[in-house]
Amino acid sequence: MIVIVSATQTFFACPNTYTGKTADGRTVLARYRWGHLSIRVQPAGVDDGADGAEGDSILEIDHGERFDGMLDYEDLRTLSHGLIQWPETYG
Repeated sequence: MIVIVSATQTFFACPNTYTGKTADGRTVLARYRWGHLSIRVQPAGVDDGADGAEGDSILEIDHGERFDGMLDYEDLRTLSHGLIQWPETYG
């Protein structure tokens, strides 16, 4: 289980993106667009921007409708439950 100690919402919509940091300095990037949720983890000390292209994919799922681009934080927490422990709130 990956434990996130701090999280922010990087983009509000289309794509909806959340960024989290682990205690050991890894960045976790969650991106939701076109009804698809992608979560990637960067190695410690690597931050390649908001798209997370260099990170290792740990979750790829379709959720919602084809043109959806907004995912609220509670849905993110629910969809990644058991894999990632996000903080109660982001900010």
